[in-house]
Amino acid sequence: MNNTIPKTPWIEKKPSSLRYYQEGPPSLADLNKWTLNIFIPDQEKPIQINYNELRSILQRTENRRVVCVCNWSIRRTWTGIYLEDLFKYLKIKESQFKGKFLKQISIGTAEKGKYDSTIRIDDAFERKAMLIFDVDGQPLSLEEGYPVRLIDFGLYRYKGIKGLSELHITNEFEAGHWEAMAGYCKEGKVKPKRYRIVDLQEHRFIEGAEVTNF
Repeated sequence: MNNTIPKTPWIEKKPSSLRYYQEGPPSLADLNKWTLNIFIPDQEKPIQINYNELRSILQRTENRRVVCVCNWSIRRTWTGIYLEDLFKYLKIKESQFKGKFLKQISIGTAEKGKYDSTIRIDDAFERKAMLIFDVDGQPLSLEEGYPVRLIDFGLYRYKGIKGLSELHITNEFEAGHWEAMAGYCKEGKVKPKRYRIVDLQEHRFIEGAEVTNF
Protein backbone atom coordinates (compact mmCIF):
# COMPACT_ATOMS: atom_id res chain seq x y z
CA MET A 1 0.00 0.00 0.00
CA ASN A 2 1.40 3.39 -1.01
CA ASN A 3 -0.35 6.41 0.47
CA THR A 4 1.99 8.83 -1.35
CA ILE A 5 0.28 8.21 -4.70
CA PRO A 6 -2.48 10.80 -5.19
CA LYS A 7 -6.05 9.79 -5.87
CA THR A 8 -7.15 9.99 -9.50
CA PRO A 9 -8.93 13.31 -10.11
CA TRP A 10 -12.71 13.02 -10.46
CA ILE A 11 -12.62 9.24 -9.88
CA GLU A 12 -16.11 9.48 -8.41
CA LYS A 13 -17.30 10.56 -11.88
CA LYS A 14 -16.12 7.32 -13.47
CA PRO A 15 -19.09 5.82 -15.36
CA SER A 16 -20.61 2.64 -14.00
CA SER A 17 -22.47 1.66 -17.17
CA LEU A 18 -20.04 -1.14 -17.89
CA ARG A 19 -18.21 -2.33 -14.82
CA TYR A 20 -16.04 -5.26 -15.67
CA TYR A 21 -17.98 -7.71 -13.54
CA GLN A 22 -21.25 -6.27 -14.78
CA GLU A 23 -22.99 -9.45 -13.68
CA GLY A 24 -21.27 -9.60 -10.31
CA PRO A 25 -17.64 -10.09 -9.18
CA PRO A 26 -16.55 -13.03 -7.03
CA SER A 27 -17.53 -12.48 -3.41
CA LEU A 28 -14.10 -13.61 -2.21
CA ALA A 29 -10.60 -14.26 -3.54
CA ASP A 30 -8.52 -16.18 -0.96
CA LEU A 31 -4.84 -15.36 -1.47
CA ASN A 32 -3.86 -18.41 0.59
CA LYS A 33 -5.38 -20.58 -2.14
CA TRP A 34 -5.00 -18.40 -5.23
CA THR A 35 -2.40 -19.28 -7.85
CA LEU A 36 -1.88 -18.11 -11.39
CA ASN A 37 -1.73 -21.10 -13.72
CA ILE A 38 0.21 -20.65 -16.97
CA PHE A 39 -0.43 -23.29 -19.64
CA ILE A 40 2.27 -23.79 -22.27
CA PRO A 41 1.85 -25.81 -25.48
CA ASP A 42 3.15 -29.40 -25.28
CA GLN A 43 3.60 -29.11 -21.52
CA GLU A 44 1.36 -31.46 -19.56
CA LYS A 45 1.08 -29.45 -16.34
CA PRO A 46 0.75 -25.68 -15.96
CA ILE A 47 3.37 -23.53 -14.29
CA GLN A 48 1.91 -22.28 -11.00
CA ILE A 49 2.92 -19.09 -9.27
CA ASN A 50 1.37 -17.75 -6.07
CA TYR A 51 0.56 -14.15 -5.24
CA ASN A 52 3.63 -13.41 -3.13
CA GLU A 53 6.01 -14.84 -5.71
CA LEU A 54 4.24 -12.93 -8.47
CA ARG A 55 4.73 -9.71 -6.52
CA SER A 56 8.42 -10.53 -6.03
CA ILE A 57 9.05 -9.98 -9.75
CA LEU A 58 10.29 -6.50 -10.64
CA GLN A 59 7.37 -4.20 -9.81
CA ARG A 60 6.63 -1.09 -11.79
CA THR A 61 4.40 1.87 -10.92
CA GLU A 62 3.22 3.73 -14.00
CA ASN A 63 0.68 6.47 -14.66
CA ARG A 64 -1.15 5.31 -17.81
CA ARG A 65 -4.48 5.86 -19.50
CA VAL A 66 -7.11 3.20 -20.15
CA VAL A 67 -9.93 3.54 -22.66
CA CYS A 68 -13.35 1.92 -22.36
CA VAL A 69 -15.43 0.77 -25.30
CA CYS A 70 -18.31 2.72 -23.69
CA ASN A 71 -16.67 5.98 -24.85
CA TRP A 72 -14.80 7.12 -21.77
CA SER A 73 -11.18 7.13 -20.62
CA ILE A 74 -9.26 7.65 -17.39
CA ARG A 75 -5.62 8.01 -16.40
CA ARG A 76 -4.63 6.26 -13.17
CA THR A 77 -1.49 5.09 -11.39
CA TRP A 78 -1.03 1.32 -11.72
CA THR A 79 1.40 -0.96 -9.89
CA GLY A 80 2.24 -4.38 -11.22
CA ILE A 81 4.66 -6.28 -13.45
CA TYR A 82 5.16 -6.37 -17.19
CA LEU A 83 3.70 -9.45 -18.84
CA GLU A 84 7.03 -9.83 -20.63
CA ASP A 85 8.89 -9.85 -17.28
CA LEU A 86 6.64 -12.67 -16.07
CA PHE A 87 7.55 -14.76 -19.11
CA LYS A 88 11.26 -14.05 -18.55
CA TYR A 89 11.00 -14.92 -14.86
CA LEU A 90 9.33 -18.23 -15.66
CA LYS A 91 11.94 -18.89 -18.39
CA ILE A 92 9.28 -19.41 -21.06
CA LYS A 93 11.19 -19.78 -24.32
CA GLU A 94 10.50 -17.40 -27.20
CA SER A 95 9.82 -20.41 -29.44
CA GLN A 96 6.93 -21.29 -27.11
CA PHE A 97 5.13 -17.95 -27.51
CA LYS A 98 6.42 -16.05 -30.57
CA GLY A 99 3.54 -15.35 -32.95
CA LYS A 100 1.04 -16.97 -30.60
CA PHE A 101 -1.88 -15.71 -28.52
CA LEU A 102 -2.62 -15.44 -24.83
CA LYS A 103 -6.00 -16.57 -23.56
CA GLN A 104 -6.88 -15.22 -20.12
CA ILE A 105 -9.46 -16.82 -17.82
CA SER A 106 -10.91 -15.32 -14.64
CA ILE A 107 -11.55 -16.89 -11.25
CA GLY A 108 -15.26 -16.74 -12.01
CA THR A 109 -18.21 -17.63 -9.81
CA ALA A 110 -20.53 -20.60 -9.56
CA GLU A 111 -23.47 -18.36 -10.49
CA LYS A 112 -21.91 -16.33 -13.29
CA GLY A 113 -19.22 -18.61 -14.69
CA LYS A 114 -15.87 -17.33 -15.96
CA TYR A 115 -14.74 -14.46 -18.16
CA ASP A 116 -12.17 -14.98 -20.90
CA SER A 117 -10.29 -12.91 -23.45
CA THR A 118 -7.51 -13.52 -25.98
CA ILE A 119 -4.79 -11.08 -27.07
CA ARG A 120 -1.71 -11.22 -29.30
CA ILE A 121 1.39 -11.89 -27.20
CA ASP A 122 3.88 -10.06 -29.44
CA ASP A 123 1.73 -6.91 -29.45
CA ALA A 124 1.14 -7.10 -25.69
CA PHE A 125 4.90 -7.26 -25.06
CA GLU A 126 5.54 -4.31 -27.39
CA ARG A 127 2.88 -2.23 -25.62
CA LYS A 128 4.24 -3.15 -22.16
CA ALA A 129 1.03 -4.85 -21.03
CA MET A 130 0.92 -5.30 -17.25
CA LEU A 131 -0.41 -7.65 -14.61
CA ILE A 132 -1.81 -5.17 -12.08
CA PHE A 133 -1.96 -5.55 -8.27
CA ASP A 134 -2.65 -1.98 -7.10
CA VAL A 135 -4.26 1.17 -8.44
CA ASP A 136 -3.58 4.64 -6.99
CA GLY A 137 -1.51 3.02 -4.25
CA GLN A 138 -4.28 0.72 -3.02
CA PRO A 139 -4.90 -2.99 -3.69
CA LEU A 140 -7.43 -3.62 -6.45
CA SER A 141 -11.00 -4.00 -5.22
CA LEU A 142 -12.99 -7.06 -6.26
CA GLU A 143 -14.82 -4.79 -8.70
CA GLU A 144 -11.51 -3.66 -10.22
CA GLY A 145 -10.18 -7.20 -10.50
CA TYR A 146 -8.58 -8.30 -7.21
CA PRO A 147 -6.16 -9.94 -6.77
CA VAL A 148 -4.65 -9.50 -10.26
CA ARG A 149 -5.89 -8.14 -13.56
CA LEU A 150 -4.27 -7.79 -16.97
CA ILE A 151 -4.19 -4.50 -18.86
CA ASP A 152 -2.98 -3.93 -22.40
CA PHE A 153 -3.14 -0.14 -22.54
CA GLY A 154 -3.36 -0.11 -26.34
CA LEU A 155 -6.63 -2.04 -26.30
CA TYR A 156 -10.08 -1.44 -24.88
CA ARG A 157 -10.51 -2.48 -21.25
CA TYR A 158 -12.66 -5.52 -22.06
CA LYS A 159 -9.61 -7.25 -23.58
CA GLY A 160 -7.93 -7.53 -20.16
CA ILE A 161 -9.25 -10.05 -17.65
CA LYS A 162 -9.74 -9.11 -14.01
CA GLY A 163 -9.68 -11.62 -11.18
CA LEU A 164 -7.11 -13.48 -13.26
CA SER A 165 -6.72 -17.21 -12.73
CA GLU A 166 -5.26 -18.78 -15.88
CA LEU A 167 -3.08 -17.82 -18.85
CA HIS A 168 -3.01 -20.12 -21.89
CA ILE A 169 -0.44 -19.74 -24.67
CA THR A 170 -2.39 -20.83 -27.73
CA ASN A 171 -2.39 -20.92 -31.53
CA GLU A 172 -6.05 -19.84 -31.64
CA PHE A 173 -7.24 -16.24 -31.54
CA GLU A 174 -10.63 -16.85 -29.94
CA ALA A 175 -13.54 -14.49 -29.40
CA GLY A 176 -13.91 -13.87 -25.67
CA HIS A 177 -16.80 -13.31 -23.27
CA TRP A 178 -17.55 -9.71 -24.20
CA GLU A 179 -17.22 -10.29 -27.94
CA ALA A 180 -19.81 -13.05 -27.66
CA MET A 181 -22.08 -11.19 -25.24
CA ALA A 182 -21.94 -7.66 -26.67
CA GLY A 183 -20.64 -8.13 -30.19
CA TYR A 184 -17.40 -6.26 -29.57
CA CYS A 185 -14.45 -6.50 -31.95
CA LYS A 186 -12.16 -9.48 -31.36
CA GLU A 187 -9.04 -7.33 -31.80
CA GLY A 188 -10.21 -4.77 -29.23
CA LYS A 189 -8.24 -1.90 -30.79
CA VAL A 190 -9.18 1.57 -29.59
CA LYS A 191 -11.17 3.39 -32.29
CA PRO A 192 -10.22 6.97 -33.23
CA LYS A 193 -13.03 9.23 -31.95
CA ARG A 194 -14.07 11.55 -29.12
CA TYR A 195 -14.22 10.14 -25.60
CA ARG A 196 -15.25 11.48 -22.22
CA ILE A 197 -11.98 12.07 -20.32
CA VAL A 198 -12.99 11.40 -16.73
CA ASP A 199 -9.88 12.75 -14.98
CA LEU A 200 -10.02 16.02 -16.97
CA GLN A 201 -13.81 16.33 -17.03
CA GLU A 202 -13.91 17.12 -20.72
CA HIS A 203 -14.21 15.44 -24.12
CA ARG A 204 -11.16 14.86 -26.28
CA PHE A 205 -10.34 13.07 -29.51
CA ILE A 206 -8.27 9.89 -29.10
CA GLU A 207 -6.34 8.77 -32.15
CA GLY A 208 -6.30 5.10 -31.20
CA ALA A 209 -3.68 2.86 -29.54
CA GLU A 210 -2.30 3.90 -26.15
CA VAL A 211 -2.83 7.54 -25.21
CA THR A 212 0.43 9.13 -24.09
CA ASN A 213 -0.05 12.82 -24.90
CA PHE A 214 -2.54 13.64 -22.11
